[in-house]
Amino acid sequence: MSLSQKKELDEYWEWIQKYRARQIGEIKMQKIRLQLGTYAQRQDGVQMQRIKFPGGTMSSDQLVKLADVADRYASGFIHFTTREDAQLYYIKLEECPDMMRDLASAGITTREACGNTVRNITACYRSGVSATEPFDAAPYSHALFQFLLRNKFNQVMGRKFKIAFESCREDHAGMRFHDMGFKAAVKKEGNTVRRGFRTYLGGGLGGTPMMGMLYSEFLPEEELMHLAVATVRLFDRYGERKNRMAARMKFLVKKLGWEKFKTELDKERKQVQLPASVNDYLKEVRKPSAAPTFPANLPKNPEGVAEKSEYEAWRKDSTVDHHFPGYVGINVRLKLGDLLTDPARKLAAIAKTFSHSELRITIEQNLFLPWVPEKALPALYRALSEIGLADAGAETMEDTTTCPGADTCRLGITSAKGLGATISEKMGNGLGRFKELTRNLRVKISGCPNGCAQHGIANIGFQGAALSKDGRTVPAHEVFVGGGTALDETSFGERIGKFPARNCPEVVEKLVELYSHEKKGSESFNACMTRVGKDKIREMLASLAEVPSFDKDPEFYKDWGHENEKFAIRTGIKGECAGAPVQEKVPMMESAKEHLNQAEAFLMHKEFANAQIEAYEAMAYAARVPLYAVLIDPFTSEQALWEFENVFARSGRVGAEWIHFAEKAEAEKTAAPSEARAQALIALAKKLIAECERLKSD
Repeated sequence: MSLSQKKELDEYWEWIQKYRARQIGEIKMQKIRLQLGTYAQRQDGVQMQRIKFPGGTMSSDQLVKLADVADRYASGFIHFTTREDAQLYYIKLEECPDMMRDLASAGITTREACGNTVRNITACYRSGVSATEPFDAAPYSHALFQFLLRNKFNQVMGRKFKIAFESCREDHAGMRFHDMGFKAAVKKEGNTVRRGFRTYLGGGLGGTPMMGMLYSEFLPEEELMHLAVATVRLFDRYGERKNRMAARMKFLVKKLGWEKFKTELDKERKQVQLPASVNDYLKEVRKPSAAPTFPANLPKNPEGVAEKSEYEAWRKDSTVDHHFPGYVGINVRLKLGDLLTDPARKLAAIAKTFSHSELRITIEQNLFLPWVPEKALPALYRALSEIGLADAGAETMEDTTTCPGADTCRLGITSAKGLGATISEKMGNGLGRFKELTRNLRVKISGCPNGCAQHGIANIGFQGAALSKDGRTVPAHEVFVGGGTALDETSFGERIGKFPARNCPEVVEKLVELYSHEKKGSESFNACMTRVGKDKIREMLASLAEVPSFDKDPEFYKDWGHENEKFAIRTGIKGECAGAPVQEKVPMMESAKEHLNQAEAFLMHKEFANAQIEAYEAMAYAARVPLYAVLIDPFTSEQALWEFENVFARSGRVGAEWIHFAEKAEAEKTAAPSEARAQALIALAKKLIAECERLKSD
């Protein structure tokens, strides 16, 4: 663990103690929690912890550590998300710092897993082993993650910010529904082949999905960091902060218009000056791709396994073609993204034996083994069977994607997992006759409009909702049809209607039957549904939208997986996806003046180092006053001065002399102490206080 991590977690513990002693308020604590990935759970008194795995990559040792932590601090299971994160549940707030120390000992971080930050940066799970990639994009995702983690540019943005990388010809990462999407591309210039990225900006899912726009056909690799910083700075400066439901970057693009947004971004790129050290983050990306040597002690293949129909079905569904001869990739299907800790440890051992200790989280909520010798597949199948992880159906319609929904999420309306489990079971039984027809279809279920299960880009998507019948509340889902990811052919599902949850499995069955009857030749599901048209689909499903009276069928008033509970929409509960932008305590200019007075006193007593520090703090406290008025609440003094420069100086609200001042002030504070330097910083502090008072009065 680094010294900065140790300090961070020690401070987290201290903040928790202050919170319990009521020395800080609920919102202040929320801001601190979310910055470290701790999220309030639906159940009172316990937390959900989100844990980042950049690019979705984890080692066997990290999976073991995750299982150990889940047993020690949480509820004994791990949930893997569509953001390539892991989530643990039912954690006591006081135990979070120790849990994070345990994770940090294995190189795992939770920093900026929630909050108004750049979230986990995802990558195509096939990166580096794909048979169709021009180069491996995953190292670039890791480099950008390292650069942006704890970076002052993206600590207190108006809303969260999501970035994804894709290596393959296909789109496994969802380029166009992220704030930034980078698709690996190459460009030949004479005898040189240059690496770069086809770049999309301004996408997003949720209640108002928007498609990312193509910004560059070819962004040279050396401009990656530069563009990311320029985009984040622009969003931080001009993004909405008051209306939390319209604060993502996609709304800024819509507000400005794509051409105006591009023009402003191009201007910002000319202003960005990054230190030469930024190239250090890219040192690893150019390492030549090479396959590891085959493991020396592979288990012998068991006799007769390769001839079994179950093995053939698993192999067909789970195997992914590989870039390197002799290897394959294997999708280990996790039902609903969940994994108990005992099989997790055993899977870690299997990955160590069969996949060079490497696993990857996929946005379909499975775990991928990227380095499996093809000759060892029967032995791998037996090993996975012994721990209950050899189910066929990975990345087919049977493999439903769900968020936690109303099981644990404060915003959840319905149980996405309950419905998901029911549909998966139906695909294995009553709908099994359509297995080949529906092989490439995806069903995704979100418990609320936020769309954490990415239902908007599913062939059949469900969004948690509710209906009312005779004064009673009925669990329901909005149904969307025709979504999918395919780069320029990406589409959002069309809303078909709202249906009681109890009828949703039958909705799936009717849609699949319609596809079976109407399909022409090799026509895809989405193309078929578009041709058939929404009106005919709605007409076919109309009877399933009806809700019987409670007396006639009380089961309709229960949610899937929660049959022993009365269904009700929780009111007065705020989720934390958006996170409060500012704490309760309003910053006052008097605090800045107190630090200024202290700086002058130190100067008088020839304590120049302390005078420089106090003058710097006076500037930070002054900057917080006008920033708070525009709903910006920095965590640190460095962030406060940067936000003042970015929001006020670079937008023209204060003079150009304040551009670059944050970096200069930091340098002066830490420079060798002297009387002249202390005097200069005090003079600058007085000037900034006056400027901030003017902004406040405006």
